[in-house]
Amino acid sequence: MPPATRKLDQLTVTRFIAALSVLLFHGGRELGVLRYLPMLTSGPTAVGYFYVLSGFVMALAYYRPGVRFDFRNYWLARFSRIYPVYIISFVLTCLYYLELMSKLRSEKILANIFLYQAWIPKYALSFNIAAWSLSVEAFFYVIFPFLLILAMRQPVKRLIWISLGFWIISQLTHSILTMRFMPEMESWLAYFPLFHLNAFLLGVAGGIWYTANPAHQQADKAKNIWLLIGALGFVLLMLSLREFMPAFPRTFSLDTGLLAPFFLIIILALATDTTRLSRGLSHPWLVLLGNASYALYILHVPFRWILERFLADMGSTIPYNVMYLVYAPTSIVICVFVYKYIERPARDWLRTHTHVLPWILLDIILITTMTWLSFTLRLGAGISGFVRTQTFALRVGLVVFFLFMLIFRFYTTNSWRSLAPAILSGTVVLAGFIYYASTKGWVENFSRSIVLLIPILIFSSIYLSRSLFRFLRPKQLSKT
Repeated sequence: MPPATRKLDQLTVTRFIAALSVLLFHGGRELGVLRYLPMLTSGPTAVGYFYVLSGFVMALAYYRPGVRFDFRNYWLARFSRIYPVYIISFVLTCLYYLELMSKLRSEKILANIFLYQAWIPKYALSFNIAAWSLSVEAFFYVIFPFLLILAMRQPVKRLIWISLGFWIISQLTHSILTMRFMPEMESWLAYFPLFHLNAFLLGVAGGIWYTANPAHQQADKAKNIWLLIGALGFVLLMLSLREFMPAFPRTFSLDTGLLAPFFLIIILALATDTTRLSRGLSHPWLVLLGNASYALYILHVPFRWILERFLADMGSTIPYNVMYLVYAPTSIVICVFVYKYIERPARDWLRTHTHVLPWILLDIILITTMTWLSFTLRLGAGISGFVRTQTFALRVGLVVFFLFMLIFRFYTTNSWRSLAPAILSGTVVLAGFIYYASTKGWVENFSRSIVLLIPILIFSSIYLSRSLFRFLRPKQLSKT
């Protein structure tokens, strides 16, 4: 088992820089000065850096030859790392698309909930347009344990050559498909997970190389700085050429891992750096920004959409440049808050309360089932005239009831005293949403009796499920 590597805080802030580039790509390019700084607005290319860094960091965390891979803790760590904030971004996006919630296809919603949208051309950019990359990252999470088990049986040099060979094959395949066989699918091919695997594999190989030999963690300071400057300079040159030279070859795309080897050099140079540069990049405030980068990345799009909708509804005449200059720093501040008070606590709570996850899944099923049953019991065969109302209530109600169960700490107390106000609050909010949707013509009608039946069935089913468990648990314990 290799010795533990030192903490690489200097890499953390680079995640913020990449996330900021994505934020500025989505709307910031219209600001005057940013038109001439493509290195700050090359969001799709910055996503490739995320993939290389992700592979590198995961290799550092899990590459332990001779040690049995802990699948359970791995899956839990990955889920708790990305899903809580991801589902918040999804809910915010649904709020923006509220008027369409009774019409959207269930297949599209499920693709986004279960993070496989990037595999399907018509769903890749559905809902939150930045979420496609999380679909790619989820694919990497699924295959990583098996890649690592295979990697631990191979010499490190061979792994490096394999990753470079795969990178070459991936670039050639993407170029041929884009230029000759599937030019009409160019945009989707840019999001297809398999064409980003080359960047992730290079990161994994680099992380293994760095971890396997402690000598790699020390480098000549001057040589290291020149490697960093050279790799960074080449990346910036390529981004500038693409922006300012229309004749710049389009045979290969910078957004599907073409720059991944240079990203890896930047990462390794910073990882092995021991100069003032690393100490400066490791400042607590910069590390905090880096830690908040995931929230910034996945939340900035719904934040902007909701803000623009709000300003439009208010009849605001604020110039776009002014709005964006307020929106960008505000998003950063909000995402730091999200990281400190939502993302990190949710991650830590999930890792210490794994037994709650089956109950959460059961409650999701019960809320959905009881909402559907309420319409069936009340309307019977006449439900066909309320299909959109039922669909709207199912989708909005699930979010609302589950949110209030979290707010009232039901999963901590498991008591009817917290369940009752959660369901009552959820009912009031759901009724408000349905009433508003009916006044806007988004749904067919507003049935008050159904809204009263829904909380009764949901409360009863969840409360009975807990009571039944308490009744059966002693018998289960006695059998063991």
